[in-house]
Amino acid sequence: MRGAKMKQIVQAGSSFLWKEPKENKVLAKIKAFPLEALHTFLTDEDTMRLYQESLVDSEVLYGTIVEVITQTDGWSHVIVLDQKSNKHPLGYPGYLPNEVLKPLPPDYAPAKRRIGVIAKEAVLVFDSTTRLVSFGTVLPLVGETADSYQVATPNGPATIAKAFAHVLSDTWAKLPEKIIALAEQFINQPYVWAGISGSGFDCSGFMYSLHRLHGILIPRDTIEQAQQANIVPYSQAQPGDLLLFAYEEGKGEVHHVGLYLGDDEMIHSRTPGSRVMKTKITGSNYEPELAVVARYWQNQPNASQERS
Repeated sequence: MRGAKMKQIVQAGSSFLWKEPKENKVLAKIKAFPLEALHTFLTDEDTMRLYQESLVDSEVLYGTIVEVITQTDGWSHVIVLDQKSNKHPLGYPGYLPNEVLKPLPPDYAPAKRRIGVIAKEAVLVFDSTTRLVSFGTVLPLVGETADSYQVATPNGPATIAKAFAHVLSDTWAKLPEKIIALAEQFINQPYVWAGISGSGFDCSGFMYSLHRLHGILIPRDTIEQAQQANIVPYSQAQPGDLLLFAYEEGKGEVHHVGLYLGDDEMIHSRTPGSRVMKTKITGSNYEPELAVVARYWQNQPNASQERS
């Protein structure tokens, strides 16, 4: 089917956004697991292949709404509407297997209030079943009890324990501290090229997810993250700022990003084959490459409004 332009919703627990609509060894492995499975079954070899063969650009999670441009030969050419990118004015373009998508339910509408999963993974409880969802999953909030949130999902109403999620809010009290606390649970988490989920992150996907879970939609990739923020000198950096690094001693292309913790230290998802870690800037290989200190947590009007 061509010319299929319409909105659909991700029904898989997570799915990579593939650069090209063609089969490969990692995708074949993913398809051997149920749609509900998260990417925790991928090995280091699998995730390194994603990087070395340049197979993917990003990841989408359960409940993400995408604009479908065309559908043909088992693939959907989509725009991920909540991932800002210079690659397309509406969001991040790429390809998803048709089976990870479904039409928007007739009564499904993004709510003004939404919850985000803040644990590495959490359980959604339906009337007759349960399923795992990943860190970073965002769903419309329709009600709550003392212990749980009631949410809308691609598969109908469900509940999630409040211990594993929070309400995305435009209340910005102690926001840098909250973002840092969320990041620190992932120390030693494996790097995953293009990842934005609890299964693993690339450097910019880590920063994107931490901000999105507080209602702030920053760009998906490092170059745009450097371009679209409030810029401050390193001497005025505050915890919660992004530190962006560029080749050619800070004068070339931006290639890496970390979250500033204060005291000359950052937390970051380092490189393929590495893990989330803390690094002192002074005396490191990153020191001469520091190019931009970007601040997204301050003075962001309508930060909690997500496109749909």
